[in-house]
Amino acid sequence: MLKIEWNYPVFQAKTGKTPAASGSTVAQAVERALPEKEAFLFIAGDDRRPLLVLRECKTCNGTDKALLSTSEDNSRTFVMSRWFRCVKLPEHVLEKTHAFHALFDEEHPPHLFLASWDGSDPILLKGDQSRTELWDAMNAMIDRCYLGDAKAATAEIEKIIAQYDVFDGRLDQLRRQIEKIAEDEGPKSAKMKALQKDLEKARKDLEALKAREKMASDLGLKPERKAPAAPAGA
Repeated sequence: MLKIEWNYPVFQAKTGKTPAASGSTVAQAVERALPEKEAFLFIAGDDRRPLLVLRECKTCNGTDKALLSTSEDNSRTFVMSRWFRCVKLPEHVLEKTHAFHALFDEEHPPHLFLASWDGSDPILLKGDQSRTELWDAMNAMIDRCYLGDAKAATAEIEKIIAQYDVFDGRLDQLRRQIEKIAEDEGPKSAKMKALQKDLEKARKDLEALKAREKMASDLGLKPERKAPAAPAGA
């Protein structure tokens, strides 16, 4: 559960035809940066969750160091990431011909940023932010985009995750007991029926816990904002 579901968008450049040495033509990809609006629409796709966009660099390539702490617990970051479309882009996104270059076209580009799905209301982060700074930024973006209370939902989900560990231990214990009874006394042992009943109850309780988590996670996206109507006579 405690992981980030990253998306790795790749823009397929259109091909053009150029003359080959033999006089025929060959297809050649035309690399170009998309306009900023198009870049946001492409990486968002059909997902209307807010965006969490991270660009890799030479020192953190292949890792999440710009987002996750290497010395402190990241479980809250993992929990909160479910309310974002998390996008990871390669370090060469800084090259002017990269399709998504417009997302990092500042003089001092951020290491990651949060934004609404269409790129509005961005919150820029350097990559060395504290966990508190990151969580404050994530909560601010969630509040802008969702109807529900993210802080209350996060606290509830953290409690549920702790209970998952208890249930996992309980289920493992019951399975081991059932295996031992089956081996020592056979499947028709009187103890087997009670253990099977306990196992079934533990499974139902676990399903109920999953339902609680699903309910807590459903904050409800706010309706998309519409552009203001043009003044009469405009």
